[in-house]
This record gives sequence, C-alpha cells and structure tokens, in this order.
Amino acid sequence: MIYSNFTGRVAKDAKVVDGVNGQFLSMDLAVNDFSKGEEVTQWVRVQTSDPAHIKLVQYFTKGKILTIHGNIKIDQWEGKDGTPRAQLRVHAKNIDFLNIGKKPATDSNVPDAPTDTPKEKKDDLPF
Repeated sequence: MIYSNFTGRVAKDAKVVDGVNGQFLSMDLAVNDFSKGEEVTQWVRVQTSDPAHIKLVQYFTKGKILTIHGNIKIDQWEGKDGTPRAQLRVHAKNIDFLNIGKKPATDSNVPDAPTDTPKEKKDDLPF
C-alpha cells in the first residue's frame, strides 16, 4: 500500500457505518488541485475504523478542512452503462483539523474596540 497525505474539505457530514467487521467512519473529501491553469476537484473516500475517529464523527461536518494521513487504494468497477469507474480511497491513520480562512465577525470572541476613549482629567495628573 502507498502512504499519502491529503488536504481538502468534507463534502457532506461524515457517518458511522456498521460493517461486517465492526463500525467504521466514512466521508468524502473534495481535494482541489490545479491542472493546466484550471482548478480541478478530486474526490477521495476516507474510511477509518479507529475508535478515536469514530467518536469525533460529529465534528467531521460539511465544509471542514482536514488533512488525512493514510494508506491509499484505488477501487475499480464497471458502471451500469458499462464504462470503467475508479475511486480513490484512503484508510485514515491520522486526521488533522485545519483552521484556515476568515471567521465571520459574529463568531469572534474578541469584544468590539471602544468607539470613544476616555478623556483625562487634569486634576488626576500627578504633576
């Protein structure tokens, strides 16, 4: 298997699936790349059976930016119309949250700066 890293956005909320070998987390990641001057989106299916990742499923929501570290595999099959299909799948070993981009002003915990400053009183000065 090939080990790789991917950074992208969660396409839709992650889900926990009950498989024949136990539970696993599954989500799709949109990874943007540039080819011939144009942005191209590659879709990566991310799966992991790590209990720590399964516990965090509620945080893997649409739009979150993640870096996935894990082993990659290409799944191949034939579509209903007979055309060959393929999908990149990563068995995640580590998942990192990235805090990139601007936050809306309403999410800020920093209070607004005062619009006026207090004026000093002459009798408060020590000289």
